[in-house]
Amino acid sequence: MKPTPLLDFWQKPADAGEPVALLATTYALEPDFFEQNCLARFLEVSSVNEETKSVDDIVAAVELHESLQKASVTVLADRSAPVHRSTLHWDLLSCKVEGGLLHAKVAVLLWERATRIILGSANLTAAGYRRQIELGLAADLGPQCLFPQEVLKDLVDELQAYLALVPGYDLRTAAFARATSTLGLLRQRIAAQSIRPTSLRVAFAPTNARKVPLDSLDQAWSGPKPLRATHLSPYWDSNDPKALATVRKLLTGRPAHRRNQEVAVVLAPRGQSAFSKRLAEQVDAVRQLKTLDSEVRTLHAKCLLIESDEWVAALVGSSNHTKAGLGLSNARRHREMNVWLGAPLKSKEGRALHDLIALGEEVPLDTEVVEPKDEDETELPALPTCFGLCEVFKNGQDAQWQLRLGITETRDMPAEWQIAFTTDGESFMTLAQWTERGKPEVVVVDLASQAMPMFVIVSWQGNKTPWAVVAQDPHSLPVGPALSNLRAQHLLDALATGRPLAQVLREVFEREQAAARETVPIVLDPLRRLEVEGSLLRKGRALAASLAAMQRRLERPLVTLDTLRGRLASPLGPVFVATKVAEAFEAGEQSRAEAIFTLAEIALSVGRIDWKRVLAHVDLPHGAQMVEDTLSTLDALRTRVGSEPADLASYANRAIKEARKCTAL
Repeated sequence: MKPTPLLDFWQKPADAGEPVALLATTYALEPDFFEQNCLARFLEVSSVNEETKSVDDIVAAVELHESLQKASVTVLADRSAPVHRSTLHWDLLSCKVEGGLLHAKVAVLLWERATRIILGSANLTAAGYRRQIELGLAADLGPQCLFPQEVLKDLVDELQAYLALVPGYDLRTAAFARATSTLGLLRQRIAAQSIRPTSLRVAFAPTNARKVPLDSLDQAWSGPKPLRATHLSPYWDSNDPKALATVRKLLTGRPAHRRNQEVAVVLAPRGQSAFSKRLAEQVDAVRQLKTLDSEVRTLHAKCLLIESDEWVAALVGSSNHTKAGLGLSNARRHREMNVWLGAPLKSKEGRALHDLIALGEEVPLDTEVVEPKDEDETELPALPTCFGLCEVFKNGQDAQWQLRLGITETRDMPAEWQIAFTTDGESFMTLAQWTERGKPEVVVVDLASQAMPMFVIVSWQGNKTPWAVVAQDPHSLPVGPALSNLRAQHLLDALATGRPLAQVLREVFEREQAAARETVPIVLDPLRRLEVEGSLLRKGRALAASLAAMQRRLERPLVTLDTLRGRLASPLGPVFVATKVAEAFEAGEQSRAEAIFTLAEIALSVGRIDWKRVLAHVDLPHGAQMVEDTLSTLDALRTRVGSEPADLASYANRAIKEARKCTAL
């Protein structure tokens, strides 16, 4: 329980392998911060992204794109959270909690050989991870995992239940299937692990329609009845002491005169307190939280310590000490995630729990009280639940990109509404148009070839709120201009040298900039610099090295099918490289013979892989179909290039047939 900067939890443990999947929940969300800090650490990519159009900016975006091809990422946020993000390669699903908020702050991080669960008080915002006083903990699966198996199972069940809070929830929809697959993999890993017993007792303590955190204390308690309670919470029901009264009822230890309840607060820069005088009358003392450092920071951590002379238990998580946060009101309950941690008071774990709230001096009785601005309670205009899932997909018949709008007539549907692509743009769908169409539950809208919206704007009753778009298949999304401008030889060179694509891209940009300053033309093709006229042997060796590297990337064992889909479609995968080869021929940069031969060799590289071994831990028929689809794409590209010279065309045909035989499972 050593204090650790929260962002460090997003960096993988030693020997964890490649990132596989991520699922996180939050109330407040800053998508840019999440991408550039949390996600960048999880994927081990550059966090530069300042929209300066600089080389660093472009390279960082490409690096993020390439890494997201390998991992499935889902964020569940409250319905009122912002949805502006830079890429559709990760899913943002907005939850609606009847009578409350999605307030839990949990992240599940899965690598090939490691699994981590982060639970605490911090939203996915810069304030949460950089400026506020927060409290969180990380549990790595393994023999010494902080959470016992039953707690882990309950936590996964609660996360699964959150998916059903997303309007338009349908497991047949790709975004929900990806999130469910992530949770399924987590369940498998939980079932496979054995945890060594410790003196620490842990109990899952959510707030939902059936459970409240305070009811779970007994599962983390041992010994004499509680005597003392210490609260740490930034937000309270200022005029309602029910939370304090409910906790005081837990203090049933004897003698009665030793029962004590205190509250820790952090004073504002001018000495103000956020804890009301009416509430202060209900506790034995209001004391300052001891200074952590010289910087004055806003309190956002939540913790409740319950103690006897022999035992201590701490409630850690997302619940403010309000009726909604602790589930003390049936009319308004948030969805929260907490755990109780209990241990003997004099043990190492017990001392660490006791020290979670370090108390200082008492707050003077005449301290000015100010109402805090609550990041977690701000009433923002939430998108009505009649607007379900907004999904971008490609129509297979004509390769037209389209939007699929899920719209259902619900009690909260506004009397008038419009949907547009931009804040000031013309509406492409209105209530009247939807009604004229017969109120369909799915509306399909064609997209312009150059447009790939991250969200659409819904307007109603003076409100304008973005509606997040998710991708049916993130791996089929158009690549950005930086990747579009790369030539096949750049990709093959990246494979042959083992350098990251982002590094090769940086070199290309730097050479282009140098070329613009020089009068002597610079050849960008890394192989042509070393080439002499007619040196086919040199080209052949370079191609062989590139395709051998591609084969090594593809033949690593898989954890999920989404990883396979990413490898096949990534910028260094067979489909993208082969498409660039065809484009190089059409642009006159490569001969037809050379293009046909390269496509044939790419197909043979796919065929040389032991797919039974690669697909051993995933759905074999589904994986085999993905490989077959890849070979069909390569065959179509071979046809696109042409059939001359005949001997090479015949070789390519035989190569693809041979690859199909080898991949038949």
